[in-house]
This record gives sequence, C-alpha cells and structure tokens, in this order.
Amino acid sequence: MAKEHSTSTGDSPQTRSNPIAASSTSDTPKTPTGTRARAVFDISHTFESLKHPGYRYLWAGSMLGMGGFQMQAIAQTVFVDDLTGSAFITGLVAMGFAPTILMMSLFGGVAGDRLERRLVIQISQAGAAVLALVIAVLIATDSIHWVHLFFGSMLQGVTFAFQMPARQAILPGMVGKENITNAVALNAAGMGIMTIIAPGIAGVLYLVAGPEAVYFAVAGMSVLAVLFTSRLPKFMPDLNRVKKNVFSDIKEGMQYTCRNRLVFILLISGLTSALLAMPFRMQIPVFTRRLYDIDAAEIGWLMAAMGVGGLLATVLTANLRAGHRRGPIIVVLGIGGSGVAMLLLAVSGSYIVGLAVMVGIGFAGAVRMTLGESLVIEATDDAFRARVMSLNMMSYGLMPLGALPMGYAVDTLGAQTTLVIVGLILLVATAVLMLGSSTLRRHS
Repeated sequence: MAKEHSTSTGDSPQTRSNPIAASSTSDTPKTPTGTRARAVFDISHTFESLKHPGYRYLWAGSMLGMGGFQMQAIAQTVFVDDLTGSAFITGLVAMGFAPTILMMSLFGGVAGDRLERRLVIQISQAGAAVLALVIAVLIATDSIHWVHLFFGSMLQGVTFAFQMPARQAILPGMVGKENITNAVALNAAGMGIMTIIAPGIAGVLYLVAGPEAVYFAVAGMSVLAVLFTSRLPKFMPDLNRVKKNVFSDIKEGMQYTCRNRLVFILLISGLTSALLAMPFRMQIPVFTRRLYDIDAAEIGWLMAAMGVGGLLATVLTANLRAGHRRGPIIVVLGIGGSGVAMLLLAVSGSYIVGLAVMVGIGFAGAVRMTLGESLVIEATDDAFRARVMSLNMMSYGLMPLGALPMGYAVDTLGAQTTLVIVGLILLVATAVLMLGSSTLRRHS
C-alpha cells in the first residue's frame, strides 16, 4: 500500500501539497447528509484533476499508451484480415491479450499492492515498447505470420495485467477521493482524443508506409510514456500489510470484494460489457468492412467518430459527483446505450450514418467504463485497491467468451445479423441489472 494512503498520509509528496487528497482516502466513501438534494451539474469541474502536477504526468503517459494501443489495433486487425481473410482468426488475434490478462491480473494486483507502483507501471510500459519493436522488425523483414501477432497480443496482455491495477490504485493519492470520477473521466478523455487522432494516423501510415511503420511509431510512443511516468513521485507499499504468500494476498482480495456489495455488482456490470460490448469494439474493422466495404483510412474515421463520442461522455462524467445518480447512469446510458447503438448500426446501411452511430457507441462505452471504474476505486479501501482493480481487469480477460462466438457469427450469419443479436442481448442485460440490483439502481 502506498505511503500516501492509510494513516501515514504525510509521507507522500502529493498529499503534503494536497491535504484534501490525504483526508479523502478513508476506507469507505462518505456522502454528506443532503448531498443528493444539493448535487448540481457544474461544468467548471471538468479539468479539476489536471491541477495536480503528478496527475498531469500520469495523464500524458496514459495518452501516449492509449494512442499506441489504438494505432496498433487498426494496423493489427487490418493486417491479419488481409493475411487470412478470416474474421475468426482476426478476432482471435485481437483478443489474444485476453487469456493472459485473465491469468496474470490477480498477480498484477498483488504486485500493485506489494511493490512500488510507479516502477510497476514503467516496467509494463517498457515491455509494450519492446513488443511493438519486435513485431515491426518481423514485418519489415517479411518474417511475420499471424501466429507471431497472436503471441505478441498475448504478451501485451501481461503488460496490461500489471500496469492497469497499479495505475488505477495511485489515483486517490494524487487527486483525492472526491476527484476520482473526474480523474478517471479525464483518462477517458485522453482515450477519446487518441481514438480520434491515432486511428486516422495509423490508417494513413499503414497505406503509405506499411504496417511496420505503425508498429515503429507505437514503440516510440511507449518509450515516451516511460519518460513521463518517471516524473511521478514514488508510491511505496506498506510492508506491514504484505504477506509472505502471494496466494494468501489473492484470496484476501477476493474475500474483500465479495463482502463489498457495491463493488461486487459493479464488477458484474463490467463483466456484462466485457462479454458483449467490448468484443464488438475490438472488432470494429471486421464489422465495418463487411457492412460498408471500406479501406483502412475509412475505418480510421469510424474509430475517430467513436473517439468524439468518448469526449462528449467525458464532459458529462468529469462533472458528476455524489448525488448525480451515477449507478443508474452506468446501466442505462452505458450498457443500454451500447445496445441501442448496435441496433442502429445494423440497420443504417450507410457509411455516413455509421459515422454518427459510432459517436453513440463511443459515448456509451466511455460512460460505462469511466463511472464503473471510478465508483469501484471510491468504494475500495486502499489496502485492497490494486487487487480489486485486478479483478476488474480480469473481466477483459473473459472477452474471448464473447469475441470468438461473435467472430464465428460474422462468418456464418453476417455482420448485420450479429449486431442485432448482440444489441438485443445488451438491452435485456440492462433491464436485468436495473430491476435486479437495488444497490446499483439507488447509488448516487
């Protein structure tokens, strides 16, 4: 556990300069009496977390990492589709990181609670740079096979499994618990910006210089991310809370999650999205090429439209506070909105209409991810935060359970029919979560 949390909050540079952050890291999120009645949507809070220098460095590094991932997603998906002509194999490679996230996330969570968190993040970023460089060289020397890309994707999952829990766990110590939703929303804004810019750049770079140029660029961006992260203060663990047995730490984290009802339900809602909405987002090039018969550059514009939707969602979520009914917003706008958008995409029949629908898909996805992640962080004791967030990461490891059947359905039923089926299932899941969980339905 980082020193800036718990009872020794004065040890962190962040909390010394920000007493609010120190006092806001208590074990249980507290809502003052009457907050629900007083909550007012105030757009002036949009960039509040960026006032903290440490968060600015973290945010810049995150943007570079997100941009590299978006560029790589375009290059990888189009390249594998060109190599194989199979939506199933393309989906297999796109989801290759999922099994290693599933297997390694629990260990990544323990590392985030046991080790210095900044170092964990930097090692993961450096690993991503090496992976991208190796793939670039293999493509440039004409030694590449789709299996190489599959194993590269699997190793990328290891970097995610260790980096993300540590990154999420340090947020309260930087901005204070009351600003977690804002900080997570601004991370989503970075993702939205990179989703707008990076895919278009990747599409053009792919057409002009080939896929290897995209991977070389991704490697360079990952190196820059390491440099930005090096400017963060150190987040040392509380050695008094470290157990000798790693598996005991994992068990303790799972028991804590099961006892925390709100966290448990939020993780279930995240799993719903991971099985239904996220596999579609990862295979957008496959779906849209079959719906509209378009090239890599046009796919890039569709991804950019999704990024615009994510940015619009940021304006909403960055200003939400206790009292704004964040629980229902996650379910209705996040999960239900994704279902409606998929149905519209299935029946649109027009690339121009598809651009507009992709804005809605980006909006819904950003709302669910931002609020879901921030509420889990708020509701979790810092001693367990990285381990709980590793369970959240595991839901992404289960994406093949949705992605592989989805890729098979595209090959056999067609992209349009598959979208209709997934969209309807998402709407049913929305109804079940809203009617079946009073904890989530009433949470503000």
